[in-house]
Amino acid sequence: MNDNKNYKIGIIGFGPKGFYGFERLIAYLNEAEISKSIEVHIFNTTPFLASGDVYRTDQPKYLIMNYANRNINSWVLKEPFSIASATPDFVTWLKAKGHTNAAPGKYAPRALVGSYLVDCYQLVLEQLPKNVKVFTHIGKVTDMIKQNENYQVFYTDRKSGEQDVVACNNALFTTGHHSFKAHKPESEISDNKIYFIYPTNEKLSPVTPQSLVAIKGFGLTAIDAILALTEGRGGTFKKNDKGILKYIPSKKEPYKIYPFSRTGLPMVPRNGSPTSETILQYFTKEVVQNLKANKPISFNNTLLPLIQKEFYYAFYSVLFKNQGHQFYYDDDFTVMENQVQYFHEDYPESPVFNWETIVNPFKDEPKLSTVVLQVYVEFLIDEAKLGEDKSPFMAAVATWRKISPVFNELYSFGGLDAESHKEFNDHYFGLFNRISYGPPVKNMQKMLALCKAGILDFSYAKSASITQNNENGNFTLQVENGQTTEINYLVNATIARAKESGFKNELYQNLNKNGIIREYKNSTYVPGCLEINAKGNPVSETGIVNNDITFYGTPTEGITCDNDTLSRTRNDFATNWAKETCTAILKRDGRTENYDRTENVL
Repeated sequence: MNDNKNYKIGIIGFGPKGFYGFERLIAYLNEAEISKSIEVHIFNTTPFLASGDVYRTDQPKYLIMNYANRNINSWVLKEPFSIASATPDFVTWLKAKGHTNAAPGKYAPRALVGSYLVDCYQLVLEQLPKNVKVFTHIGKVTDMIKQNENYQVFYTDRKSGEQDVVACNNALFTTGHHSFKAHKPESEISDNKIYFIYPTNEKLSPVTPQSLVAIKGFGLTAIDAILALTEGRGGTFKKNDKGILKYIPSKKEPYKIYPFSRTGLPMVPRNGSPTSETILQYFTKEVVQNLKANKPISFNNTLLPLIQKEFYYAFYSVLFKNQGHQFYYDDDFTVMENQVQYFHEDYPESPVFNWETIVNPFKDEPKLSTVVLQVYVEFLIDEAKLGEDKSPFMAAVATWRKISPVFNELYSFGGLDAESHKEFNDHYFGLFNRISYGPPVKNMQKMLALCKAGILDFSYAKSASITQNNENGNFTLQVENGQTTEINYLVNATIARAKESGFKNELYQNLNKNGIIREYKNSTYVPGCLEINAKGNPVSETGIVNNDITFYGTPTEGITCDNDTLSRTRNDFATNWAKETCTAILKRDGRTENYDRTENVL
């Protein structure tokens, strides 16, 4: 396996992003017609190749996507095409398999998306060039050391627990959420403190029936945890005569579930309808080019006012349309404000745009009650059912999904000044995720039903703190006014992200110690991520770019923005990695004629 005659490629982490890199690699290897023997070594912590932990195929069906079927496609319309790239997108695949939830606007179970990804992976395997061999290593990669021209990849085998090492000439890191997940010492691990909820059947099994559970976080992961502890315990949701979901308990679920987060706000749900055709008016190509030429950019002074205007425009475009009017864009914003003023004089009962009401309606409330949040959840459900075309509120919050790709261009590689970079990471990243990338309406309806059943309790949703009791090992959940409840289990339903003060993950700590990577610094701000160039190659401790290694997906979070998606175009470092890998192989093989021909193709 370590024969120097073979060129060895490592893909470390093999969820969807690892598969995307693999697909591009095989496409380019086929195009280049390389004869040299090549080994592709795939490293993954679990046997769920291509699907990864998030889309693993053994998870319950009630864990569903927040990404409509129409948006899922494992293939790219780029040259060169692999043979497999002519295969169907997710909707076509669902129909071919005879699934009933194949409509473009439906939200499929994540396990079903995992099955699709696995099928796509198998199609690529079936069209491997004869000189390419694939080796899979199921275990945890803990270290990588450069040795001459090779990189020694150290991993602990999942079954045997023994450490092994594989030599690679080139590596693609697509380690997903594990990139920022800190290793917990044995002393901190206990049955009543759950740090990571997936797979839910295994991780949440210690939670006993009729216990009191606190859930840190109120996002998609928290919803998964809540459903796993209720529907996953045999509870059922049924529609009553009015079409409203009602929860029928199994008595195996917790007695109370208390979610808590910084804002206390739930995510804004979505109904699966296509994105509206309203175009961006302030994030135009000309504006973006001008902003990029004047980096670093102040978020509060420059970008936030533009974002607020885009929200305003989307809100009133729908509100005007609902009354049979046209809202006209004008370069002079006061002209648009005048239109709005006249409109509200004619329709005084119509809702008025208010930025704070949209992004944080309870900003000035020190705590929130279950009644207040229940009413708010009902409002969100009603608005989501209307969709972007009918609801001004939904049109406004959907705007960020259009702005996001443009914003990523401005954010990446130090585009924001240090203060803005920190403020966006700490505050606005979560805010925009909460309002724009929420769960399907169905899941929020389930949260409402659990609230009405008295199981989901929002008494500690905002500004709560939790401490462990030394005497009995339980926890005390407390809000600012002194109200407390003793809790039996604490579930961390947040996803690890890059944070200041160094790498937390063992692998990345070792990569840093070995000088292969270094922390990225944006002037005075250190976001806790690695430094890469525009191709995804890391910068070493001495400031040298390492073209043998590429990072893609979540590991690049912090220097690029919002990579937690199935998109094949978002910060796509995999395509260039595949090209450069082919180029490196051809150079080593001394095939200058073929190399020149392939360079023209690539």
